[in-house]
Amino acid sequence: MKSKKALLCGLLALLILFAVSGCGDDAAASAIEEENPYDVSDEAPSENSEPEELTEPEPHSATDNGEFSFSAGLDENGFWQGVNVLDYMELFNYQAMEIPAEVHAISEDEIQDIVDSMMAEHITREQITDRPVADGDTINIDFVGSVDGVEFDGGSTFGSGTYVTIGTTQFIDDFLDQLIGHMPGTVVNVEVTFPDVYHAEELQGLDALFVTTIHYINGEEIRPELTDDFVAENFAHFTDATTVDELFEDIRSNLQTNAIQHYIHEYISTQVVVNSIPSQLINFFEQALVEQLAQQAAQFGMEFEDLLGMQGFENAEEFIEGNREQIESEARFSLIFQAIAEDAGIVSTVQDVADFFLENFGSDDFSTFEEMYGLPWLKQFMRDQKVMDYISDHAVLL
Repeated sequence: MKSKKALLCGLLALLILFAVSGCGDDAAASAIEEENPYDVSDEAPSENSEPEELTEPEPHSATDNGEFSFSAGLDENGFWQGVNVLDYMELFNYQAMEIPAEVHAISEDEIQDIVDSMMAEHITREQITDRPVADGDTINIDFVGSVDGVEFDGGSTFGSGTYVTIGTTQFIDDFLDQLIGHMPGTVVNVEVTFPDVYHAEELQGLDALFVTTIHYINGEEIRPELTDDFVAENFAHFTDATTVDELFEDIRSNLQTNAIQHYIHEYISTQVVVNSIPSQLINFFEQALVEQLAQQAAQFGMEFEDLLGMQGFENAEEFIEGNREQIESEARFSLIFQAIAEDAGIVSTVQDVADFFLENFGSDDFSTFEEMYGLPWLKQFMRDQKVMDYISDHAVLL
């Protein structure tokens, strides 16, 4: 498939400043409740000349103003400056890695599971509007709550609609029972009393009015038929498949690629001989991990020390030691991937980065990300994916 979902997830895991948290339809309803795939990159590797010889780098953990930089210590192509990678490891046969049959064999059941999951996204339900609400019905409603004519925080669905099931969903008092017998399309004034023990203290024991609109009753599931036309209409945004047969083959191919790349990852983790890791890389990944946590704290308006404490650490040094295995693993992979890239002549270009952002974000303007992480870091990220693609493309399937 053309969308690089696995690659995108890897990038977004680091771009935490752009993370957002949201609430579902039940968020507003909670104020009146009682307390209680498979996509991989198929981009061909780009093979260019070896990177030039570089001089001894400046300290890579900070910029001139003392702030951490994700790109400090990297040359313009995203390679570690001053690091002769083969001094630290032995290059393995990455050009013809043997992949056992049990790794890359994909069963029909695995493919069908993916198809079923995709089709489940398109299941709808009949919307019943020609009979009154009965006990046990699942209905879609909106409501606005008030006390003495004044609306209160959290007492409204803001017109977004929410699903409730009569007799199952737990609302205060007899809120949902009062909807029984009313027709969809009508507005019901629901009168309730908040319990004396309630999580919102200002509402405890108060009488409230909820102006409630009943939209419809959920009926039987409507499951679409998987046809060539359905595939072309609904799945074209993330696959080249336009027929059912092409979809099945596309899924098989991508499941196989994922399995192969997972095997390669595990092989590199356990079989490639690395005698030691340069302190430059260890220091970088220590600083990067701390910087990511600091950015996350800033994103949520928290003090860095408070977020550390929530994770069980008293200071940054404890945090680093507590994540030592992850730090060394990332440094190890970075060393190995650079060795392969240097040997195979794999580099990434500005155009590669722009193409990635255009495909996954809808714009080739990555200036905001470049400001945050630097072009060398973005190039290194793209290069490492090319290395993984190169190994899998040249693998020998047993």
